[in-house]
Amino acid sequence: MTFHHHINSAKERLARAGIDAGEAALDAELLVRQVLGWTRAQLLIARHAPAPAGFAEPFEALVRRRERREPMAYILGHREFWNLEFEVTPAVLTPRPETELLVEQAIVCARLMGDPASDLQIVDAGTGSGCIVVSLARELPHAKFLATDVSAAALEVARRNARRHAVEGRIQFIETDGLPDLAGLTLVVSNPPYVPLKERDTLPSEVREYEPASALFAGPDGLEAIRRLLQDANAKIPSGFLLFEFGFGQEAAVRQLSSVLDRLRLARIVPDLQKIPRVAVLKT
Repeated sequence: MTFHHHINSAKERLARAGIDAGEAALDAELLVRQVLGWTRAQLLIARHAPAPAGFAEPFEALVRRRERREPMAYILGHREFWNLEFEVTPAVLTPRPETELLVEQAIVCARLMGDPASDLQIVDAGTGSGCIVVSLARELPHAKFLATDVSAAALEVARRNARRHAVEGRIQFIETDGLPDLAGLTLVVSNPPYVPLKERDTLPSEVREYEPASALFAGPDGLEAIRRLLQDANAKIPSGFLLFEFGFGQEAAVRQLSSVLDRLRLARIVPDLQKIPRVAVLKT
């Protein structure tokens, strides 16, 4: 069989498994490239060539994983974020494009805080894969960085990603649920869990069955982690900003929760590219 036949067969199987036809076609090609270690250009050139001996079995194994709706990021072992490639495992949430807005806003706030060579401390609370803190470390070379997570396995993935992008020596990793004691000029960023437990069954199976529940769900209303983060940051940020991502329909609750803080004040809420309120920016 040629690669073309393998791709078409896999595409049809993935579509029958409930994956959108366009996505199924792309996934099938990516799985071929994963087995061979090829670029897209190499596959285009050889698409109608016979597949070599030893190809069919590993390809079949990957197709079966995707048929079970395992996320492509876990099958491939990586995901692009902020134009960087990050290792992804089932220990961490798959980086989403909308979270790049959090990085953008953090850079804006960091630059508002003065001279880039100043003693700025940036904390990524609940770092997961480390995609946020690593991206910021690449953009803000003079800042100090701290990444926290309750999951030791997630922190190991974050460390490897920091090493991959040559910023490991500039990031301190701490296993903790909450913010450590902070001092000086500080910027805290976080993509906390914010999906209500009652919405679990409405999520795609790729998310519901494979991604870590601790990184997704936050109580009946999806706001438990945000409440803790706001209280913690209000008590511990001596001077600076708190930025965090939140979900669809949660803007009013975020505004109300922010309004009762005695030190942090809501500066703005930033919508994503779909005009959905996505990132809250608070400052002391």
